[in-house]
Amino acid sequence: MKKSVLLTAFIFILTVFLPPIGAMAGDTIKLGVVTPMSTGDFRSGKINVQTVELAVEQINAQGGVLGKKLEVVTADDEGKPAAGVIALKRMIAKEKVSAVVGLWHSSVAVAQEKVATQMQVPMMLHYSWTDDLTAGHSDYVYRVGPFNAEIAQLALPYIDQNFKNIAILYETNAFGSGFANYLEKIAKAKGLNVYSIGYPQEATDLKPQLLQLKAKSPKPELLVIAAVYEATNLIPKQALEIGLAPEMQILCSWDWPTYPAFQEILGDKGVGVTYATFESDKLKLSPLGEKFKKAYKAKYDVDPPVFALFLYDEVMILAETMERIKSSDPKDIAAGLKDTKFEGTTGLITFERQEGPGPIWNQWMGHQLFINKLTAVEGKGYKREQIYP
Repeated sequence: MKKSVLLTAFIFILTVFLPPIGAMAGDTIKLGVVTPMSTGDFRSGKINVQTVELAVEQINAQGGVLGKKLEVVTADDEGKPAAGVIALKRMIAKEKVSAVVGLWHSSVAVAQEKVATQMQVPMMLHYSWTDDLTAGHSDYVYRVGPFNAEIAQLALPYIDQNFKNIAILYETNAFGSGFANYLEKIAKAKGLNVYSIGYPQEATDLKPQLLQLKAKSPKPELLVIAAVYEATNLIPKQALEIGLAPEMQILCSWDWPTYPAFQEILGDKGVGVTYATFESDKLKLSPLGEKFKKAYKAKYDVDPPVFALFLYDEVMILAETMERIKSSDPKDIAAGLKDTKFEGTTGLITFERQEGPGPIWNQWMGHQLFINKLTAVEGKGYKREQIYP
């Protein structure tokens, strides 16, 4: 009886105070991907998951990290802040991930940033643009991708050279409002006339806002669209339907016209639309970039969009950091990322920090912006030419 009691007590102590065998053995290092997979911009979310899975596949084929395999853990944030917070909390608490990537919608990522900082797990941003994400100067937030103020600043020379009266139609969320407010500020400082109209991100009819712009005097020569949700393709379509375009040029704030859905919805009416992008035929990829582009094409039968390059870089940077610091502990990784010097797909990546207010904190600043124009329908997409620079 005494032996039985002692054995039971011993088993209880093991169960309560010792971690699971899997955690003790450390068979894998988990990397979290929290991204829209069912609603919101789920098409980009699918690309995010594919990119991370390919990167991890390549890393594991080379022996993994610290002698262990990387394991990808995914969660759907539904493009909604509340769902994104729940997904991230569960991933950190239950899955014990070493870092999180793949975050997408800025409004969702802003809420998730607070969770990552509080729970002390690094999150990396590849295409979440609001300045607020790094303006908080968290030691757990790093961004390889661009941010609103940078994008507006890089696009302004093209706008200033070609137009005097511009309109900005934007989603009233973290990305849209932040981008529109900064672009309006710097455009007015250049002497441009700016009309700025916001709309809720769930809107499915933008004709009232477009008719407001059509009634303006002087008429806008350029419409800048700052959107991520369903209105991305709807706004150009409706601008053409009411006769606002093509007399007024359309500039999409990022490269969604390269997605098949744009051609499906607009067809040959999409010809003439322009868009800002960090991708160009004239952008020289590094050997790593060429390797990734070839592998992505072979695996998924399509060229990767430019944001996939930034996300791929983040996974590779995390692997390099863990090898360099000899640890997969989240706190150690967050500290080790500060010393990053990584030859990425499009350039040497380091993370800058500027003291005082502002978004340049754990931020890569090596981006190049291009303006492309759709010139003709080609298969399920368009031929396009670079018009700036």
